Amino acid sequence: KRLSSSCASKCVYGLIIILNLSTWIDLNGLFIELPLMVQATPEKWTLPSTMSLVISLANIFPLTIIALKCWLGSRFTEIPFMYIIIGVGIIACTAIGVGWKITMFVFNAERSICLIIAVFSLAILDCSSSLVFLDYMKRFHTSFLTAMFFGESLTATMPTFLALLQGVGGEITCTRNNSVTNLFEPVYSEPRFSVSIFFFLLSGIITCSFIAFVILRWTLLVYIANAEPK
Repeated sequence: KRLSSSCASKCVYGLIIILNLSTWIDLNGLFIELPLMVQATPEKWTLPSTMSLVISLANIFPLTIIALKCWLGSRFTEIPFMYIIIGVGIIACTAIGVGWKITMFVFNAERSICLIIAVFSLAILDCSSSLVFLDYMKRFHTSFLTAMFFGESLTATMPTFLALLQGVGGEITCTRNNSVTNLFEPVYSEPRFSVSIFFFLLSGIITCSFIAFVILRWTLLVYIANAEPK
């Protein structure tokens, strides 16, 4: 039985929401996990400022896309960038899940090199995603713009929900040690699942975004829904 236009339109709306989950969900998830990550990284509580610096440096890369748009003009297409943004997002989140504790000596100090490289990659893509995804939405009727913005708003909500499932973790309680000095020492509570599992879940969500993009791109769903701009 042929899918009705109304039903197809709702499906397209939902797929656009899922697609736009891949925009900022990884970096939002990163900052939620920082209280747990600082305990196992050599940077300790300087890690948040290090991540902020790395993300700030990546903010120059949207200028590259703007330059390409000006240079190529009407020949510019956002589709390859969509694949790159989503694909690298999946790889980088998986890399963080696998190797965020890997360290190397750089500039005479031990640093979380795998984490820093992965976050820099994510920041390049996420900072560019607003330009690229908005360009992609030109292929749809303006009524679907709300789906894009709703999907982007969920990029903060979903990591928070995962963090609630994970348990607060990182909370500190003070207990007396068994030494002669009888001093207090901090004891951190354990989350229900690890930081690695958290990022694997984010990678799974971004994979769903990739599947949504493929469906929108390579099926007749958009045509059946009459979702193209008039």
